[in-house]
Amino acid sequence: MLAGLSLAAALPFLPAVAGGDDLVRPASSFPEMVIRKGQTQHEWPFSLDEGKLSCIGFGGQRHVFFAEILTDEEAGTFGNMKLPRMVVVTANPFAYFATFDSRELYLPWDSLETLIKRLAPYERMGWDLCESANDAPQSDDL
Repeated sequence: MLAGLSLAAALPFLPAVAGGDDLVRPASSFPEMVIRKGQTQHEWPFSLDEGKLSCIGFGGQRHVFFAEILTDEEAGTFGNMKLPRMVVVTANPFAYFATFDSRELYLPWDSLETLIKRLAPYERMGWDLCESANDAPQSDDL
């Protein structure tokens, strides 16, 4: 959990570290899509049968995440909310440490190579989400 919080705390500062070239978008403009086991031609890498794939662009880089979907009841109410578990979706093995506390969202894997091969197509899907968001006209709505 600490690693996930550290990543979340650091993300707003990444554009400043990278030279401040990127525009920080409102949370509503980060593209996401629901993905389900068996709906793609690729091997399913996650322990849940469905979840949200999202792409967040910061510092000129794209970061893809898979998160569980919580019902309104599971999410809780204001002041007593539960955040969904999430993991990074990448072929970069060093990035796995950012979401190591939620690693149970990955299906069991016998080698890092297996995990990377499973995640790579979903990372590309996430990058496509970022690219489609960049092509869409930006709204002033928050």
